[in-house]
Amino acid sequence: MPQPAKEQNATTAEGGDAAPPAEGSLRIFLVGDEIEPLTDASLEDVPPIVRRTRRKDDFIWLHLVEPDEDTVRRARDVLGIHPTAVADVVSRRQQPKVQKFDEHLFVMLWNVLHTADEALVLGETFLYIGEGWLLTVQRGNGGELPDLPQLLEDAREEARADTLPAAHLIMAQIVGGYADAAASVESALEELEEQVFSESEREDHHRIYRIRKDIGRVDRAVSSIAAALHESTRHLETLTVGNEHILPYLHDLLDDAAGTAALINNQSIALDAILSSYENNVAARQNQDMRTISAFAALLAVPTLIAGLYGMNFENIPLVQWQYGWIVIGLTIITIDLVIYGLFKRRRWL
Repeated sequence: MPQPAKEQNATTAEGGDAAPPAEGSLRIFLVGDEIEPLTDASLEDVPPIVRRTRRKDDFIWLHLVEPDEDTVRRARDVLGIHPTAVADVVSRRQQPKVQKFDEHLFVMLWNVLHTADEALVLGETFLYIGEGWLLTVQRGNGGELPDLPQLLEDAREEARADTLPAAHLIMAQIVGGYADAAASVESALEELEEQVFSESEREDHHRIYRIRKDIGRVDRAVSSIAAALHESTRHLETLTVGNEHILPYLHDLLDDAAGTAALINNQSIALDAILSSYENNVAARQNQDMRTISAFAALLAVPTLIAGLYGMNFENIPLVQWQYGWIVIGLTIITIDLVIYGLFKRRRWL
């Protein structure tokens, strides 16, 4: 395998003089039996490389990570990408889609990514699949992006034999990320159910709403691409001419996306049930707290009432003139409170 781009010696685009260095966010690879980084190639060198690779059954791969708008537009001009497809990269936050243009296929997917504090965010991956070339654009939006060059390098040779198999490999990795996120949500739901229905534990409402947010993000990502892949099955099957071995994998990818979409929908329903139970638990605890407060208020009302009566300046109130009257009054207060306490305890207010 070739060394990483920053360690490899200069490679010329056409076997002649070295070309200018590639843009900072752009990496160019020659993909065949191996993945060879073209460290000295620039966007302007791509068209002749594409023509050369077509004769050798290789393809050129342009990989952009968090590119600026100018680099994206230059890539469009060099590769002849339809302006509508490029506008989606520039404008951001487009829905996942699969579009067939005359010269290329355009696929946009949302990545489910983890941030440094283990929260889930939606990144974006754009794939432009042409004859002899593949362009990928990644945006992380604060999440940790997968290493696509390493993904292709670790794959079997037939899995990257052409642009569509390589694109399928990337799409499968993204859809697999949906499944991993759904599995993580499933584990969190199981723990949450134990908390909600356990009398010994108090559920964490922050965690409930964090899981709801995660489910919503995964649902938006997988549901959109599952629908787009289903509607574009015919386009994908047309592109497999000459690579028919990839067709079962594309169908499997569609099934995986649809299955994950169904799973995350069921998880959303399960979370709604957990949330309803949580709200009922909160209401029950609040009701119990109000009963307890009312019971203590009743217990305190007896001595308050008697003390208020004997605090009045009347001479003929019973027991006022007797030296042991305060003992009798105190015992009366305690007796009445014990009776009231027993009644509240029997009714489970205390």
